[in-house]
Amino acid sequence: MARSVKRVVLVLLAAAVLAFAAWMLWPRSLGDALELEDSGLSAVILTAHVRNGKAYQEQEDYTLPAGSDQAETVLDLLNQYSYHLCWDSLSDPSGISSGTTSIHLAGGRELQTLVVQNGSGKMLLNGRVVRIGYFGSGQAAALCEQLSAILRGESGVAN
Repeated sequence: MARSVKRVVLVLLAAAVLAFAAWMLWPRSLGDALELEDSGLSAVILTAHVRNGKAYQEQEDYTLPAGSDQAETVLDLLNQYSYHLCWDSLSDPSGISSGTTSIHLAGGRELQTLVVQNGSGKMLLNGRVVRIGYFGSGQAAALCEQLSAILRGESGVAN
């Protein structure tokens, strides 16, 4: 009798751990999480530089009207990426920092925000730290590069 109770408890515990891991690692659509359809977007690109031994940041500000080619291209790009929760999602640290380029997007009826950096696999999604990709920072770097190209008009989409 005691063995069967232990077995049931172990099976339930294993099922709970497996369910938690699946919930944390399950891919979620970045586009769906932001709900930016039919709204204008504000974007900032921050680029870190060093000149003569002194660090400084270059800031570029962009406003994309709702329905513009650039806004639609940004939304299409975001729909191609997914994210998942990570330990930092649960502990809710105040931010992420890594890399030389940081892109901040904001928009939507209720303010929706995204901060992604090219040197970290983590990003801020509506104030919550999440992970893009499962290993390394490659997907975040690619997303930064693609968003920068769209915002700067280097992607063939008109400004």
